[in-house]
Amino acid sequence: MMIKEGYAMRRALRLSAFFFSAFFSALLSAFLSAAPVLAHHNTSGTYDARKPVPLIGTVREVQWRNPHVFVFVDVKDEAGSVVNWKVELLAGLTLSREGFTRDSLHVGDPINMTACLAKDGSHTAGVQFIFVPSALENHRAGVCKAVSR
Repeated sequence: MMIKEGYAMRRALRLSAFFFSAFFSALLSAFLSAAPVLAHHNTSGTYDARKPVPLIGTVREVQWRNPHVFVFVDVKDEAGSVVNWKVELLAGLTLSREGFTRDSLHVGDPINMTACLAKDGSHTAGVQFIFVPSALENHRAGVCKAVSR
């Protein structure tokens, strides 16, 4: 009788260890698969999509970085002073699919874009559309999506 009880106890322990490890593995898999989704930020908290404005200026610098491309643009304000804007575009891979490549913009190029200004009042914006006269094309390059009214 003692042998059967010992066997039953060992079997029960093995089963509970199996179910614990299976549950833990499933929980870990769910957490790790959700991490990339949680890592992507929501731009509606950063930029005001309700009031897109035109930004017309000259390209000062282009940074193709992960996760987004940034264009630094010199824009003249109402007083005639030059203000440097940091403008966030989509990811480089997404831009490439739209036909917008590393060769689309160069330092000194004139640039015309529709952008959503940062809510914090800084000289930062998220672009909706970008027009590059040298390429004679209008690209949807923006992290700032149009708001339906």
